[in-house]
Amino acid sequence: MLGTRTSLKLKIAEGLCRGAEPYLGSLSEASNVAVYSLGRRVFEKLITKHSVRENYFIPPSALSSNLWGIKFGSPICNSAGMFKKGDGYDLMARLGAGAYLGGTSTYNPRKGNTKANIHLPFVKLPKSKISINYLGLPNLGDEILSKKVFTQKKIEGCPIGWSVMRSPDFSMEEAQEKLVRSLNLYQKNTQIDFIEINESCPNVKSSSHSILARLDFIAEQFLKKRNRHLPVIVKLSNDISENSLIEILHSMVKLGFDGINLGNTSTDYEALKEKIEDGDLKLFEFFTKQFGGGVGGHVLKSKSLQLSKIAVDELKKINRRNEFHIIRTGGIESFDDIKESMDIGVSMNQWLTGFYDSFLKEGNNVYKNFFERESVAEKL
Repeated sequence: MLGTRTSLKLKIAEGLCRGAEPYLGSLSEASNVAVYSLGRRVFEKLITKHSVRENYFIPPSALSSNLWGIKFGSPICNSAGMFKKGDGYDLMARLGAGAYLGGTSTYNPRKGNTKANIHLPFVKLPKSKISINYLGLPNLGDEILSKKVFTQKKIEGCPIGWSVMRSPDFSMEEAQEKLVRSLNLYQKNTQIDFIEINESCPNVKSSSHSILARLDFIAEQFLKKRNRHLPVIVKLSNDISENSLIEILHSMVKLGFDGINLGNTSTDYEALKEKIEDGDLKLFEFFTKQFGGGVGGHVLKSKSLQLSKIAVDELKKINRRNEFHIIRTGGIESFDDIKESMDIGVSMNQWLTGFYDSFLKEGNNVYKNFFERESVAEKL
């Protein structure tokens, strides 16, 4: 049972969400988006205030791993986008997450997208187990967020990561320079154990500058000048081609990056349409045509696994001096997904849509039930 007043509010919000879903079909597509967008904002505020006083799940040692000399208590944590203000570490750690990831943030504060009179457009397609967002990187800015005190006491096995990216509000050259400034700001926050650079945001227009040039700039201006052990990984889209992935992977290893995160949201709407349930298709087409944005959830599962396997296999062919890891994001829902990742050599997994769905069902036992529903020992 959830015990605090905030927990009660979360349960009420859950009940309203689940109780409302059967009736949303009678509303217009625009009304659906308005309801879900408001609901998401309310839920996000509630979960950042949600607190627990006990450890609901302590991952068994069989689940832990050591990446870059850092202990991760289990092979799964939240992905970026869940805690944009850097709140929620104590909650995630006590629920049993293998790590905590805050952000994504940008150098300058951003209010996020408003379109068609809807602020931070978002929609959920329950039958297809996906969500689509056109949030536009709302955040307080790196000057404020880099000074965040995440917790008064870190829990062993739950390191802290932060997701950051270049701001779309500046020219590419200026955005890259400001990104390096941000990286240096976060480097000063000794509670942060690793950095994730987001190169996959679907709400930011792509640039004519290549990702390889951007990575080279970061390597020269930050990686080679790091003054402490701070692993830096890069997150790429679920839509990346095999050839591009291999080229980028080789460059990242050569430049001294520490890992790659594969399978974030997709904007390949035509390909995704084939995987959308009939009852969800009309709303899917409305949102993607009206807003665009990134699709996350169940439909990304097979592609994120495929990309991860390509990266793992290619990494074996590369002579490397530094420790380098493959992280998988996209479509993670159950321990079976984790097992598939582990079987091919993925080091860590992240989830967001799957976490929200599971948290609404399981509450504070979300990670406990995730690992204990079936015997972990038998599955490993």
